[in-house]
Amino acid sequence: MLPKTFVVAMAADIARSDYAKPTLVRSRSREWLIACRWGPEGEYLSIATAGAMLDPRGMAAPDAIAPIHSLFGVLVSESETESASTFLLVRQLPRLIELAGTFFPADGYALLQQRETISLVSKTRYSHSCGWLDGREIRKDIPDPAPYSAEAMAWHIEAKRCKWIGEFISGSMLPEREAIQATG
Repeated sequence: MLPKTFVVAMAADIARSDYAKPTLVRSRSREWLIACRWGPEGEYLSIATAGAMLDPRGMAAPDAIAPIHSLFGVLVSESETESASTFLLVRQLPRLIELAGTFFPADGYALLQQRETISLVSKTRYSHSCGWLDGREIRKDIPDPAPYSAEAMAWHIEAKRCKWIGEFISGSMLPEREAIQATG
C-alpha cells in the first residue's frame, strides 16, 4: 500500500516540451526531485526540483539536496488494489499551504505508485511570470500565454525513489523488506 505521509528523494527523467504541443519534446535532463505527501488523509503532494544529477546512475541522492521549485497537487483518486494515488496539479496555491522552495503554478497530474519502490509519473504544463516579493522569488500563473513564450512549456516526468539521508516514510506503511533495509 502506498504511504500517506512521506518525504523522499527521486531520480527523475524530465522531458521539456512545447506548451501548445506537449508531444514536441525540446530537451531532456536528469534531475533530483523531492516528493512530499502529507495532510490528514494524505491528500497533498509537493514535487520539488532539487538540482541536476551529476551521477547518471542515481543510486543515492546527495545529502544536501533542497527544494528549488515546487509543484503542488491535491488528491483526486486512490486505488488500494493498484497501490496508486493520482493528484491534480494546481495553478493557485490553496490558502494556508506553504511550500519549501518557490511555488511553481502548473496544471496536469501526478501519479504515485508503490511496486518495488515508490515511483512517480507526471504530465504537466505551465505558464507563468517571474518576480520578487519581500526578497523571495515568486511565480504567478498566466492563463493564456503568448505562443512560444519562454515561460510556458510542458514537462513529462518519470521518477523513482532513491536512498537519501533526509527521507521520512510513515513507519506503519513500509513494506517489510524496506523496513529491514532502513534499520539494518
